[in-house]
Amino acid sequence: MHGTTTTIDAALDGLRISMSRIDSLSDRQEEVLHLLVLDLSNQEVADRLGITERTVKAHISALMERLGVDSRLRLAMVALYEQMSNCTCGQWS
Repeated sequence: MHGTTTTIDAALDGLRISMSRIDSLSDRQEEVLHLLVLDLSNQEVADRLGITERTVKAHISALMERLGVDSRLRLAMVALYEQMSNCTCGQWS
């Protein structure tokens, strides 16, 4: 059980590090990041933002590099963790 706690702590530390880099994102990158939480396809994100799917892919690649993660899932986890940590009302915003 102790090893599991250590693994969870390490994962949370990684999320905190990635989350600390969110301030360096452009407004559009933040929009893309938060739409990933909704489990939308690249095309659905593009449609919502009025941009091309290719542009969405470019934003996702830039987000992964900037936040130091290696998957869409981890990007979504960073966005969720950031939303939860900024919530002051006890509910998700």
